[in-house]
Amino acid sequence: MTINTKKAPYILIGLMLYTQIVCFSQNYFITLSKDSTACKQINFFDTNAQGKMIDFEYVNNENETIRLKKNDIPEIQKLCQDGVVYLRMPLNINKPDGYYRFGRRMVQGKITVDVFDDVSTSYRLKENFDGSYNSQGVMKETREGIYMRYVTMPDLTVYEVSGLKGIKALKSIRKLMFECEQYKKEYYSNPKYETCTFEEAVADYNAMCP
Repeated sequence: MTINTKKAPYILIGLMLYTQIVCFSQNYFITLSKDSTACKQINFFDTNAQGKMIDFEYVNNENETIRLKKNDIPEIQKLCQDGVVYLRMPLNINKPDGYYRFGRRMVQGKITVDVFDDVSTSYRLKENFDGSYNSQGVMKETREGIYMRYVTMPDLTVYEVSGLKGIKALKSIRKLMFECEQYKKEYYSNPKYETCTFEEAVADYNAMCP
């Protein structure tokens, strides 16, 4: 078999792209010690109230179903199933080795966005002294739980963009995004950015300014 040397670089690039696609589509999990395990699929994982994984089941490449519980589960940092990434998110962004929850990567690319959302919302009328509900008035909204959104920049700086903590961080993120003229022009000319989500805006930036 002979290879045209003029075409060799293109063949090499094609093989590299193919390898990257195969690796990206592969289901896997990675531990804190950076050990990675490829698998056919991840069936489920459960955590306790502190975020620690207590039940984990996956199918290995030999088509064997492996189920691990509690202390038999390695310290997993990240999992990927069908292109969706789940990863540890520290409750305190300044204490990466402290308590954590497993969140989901909502945006992949130059800027990544990871979200943990455990917030529940209820609406209730005001209760009277006897336990009945006051039929007059508007129902009160009550939100309980934890919501975290972490944004990782190209220089690996991580910002928390949730609640009041996110106001200052947004300024730094927007500054970087608007350095891309194509995105800046699109942002100010397209009315969709008046109502779109933060994740949608970042995904558009990643697509326009890779």
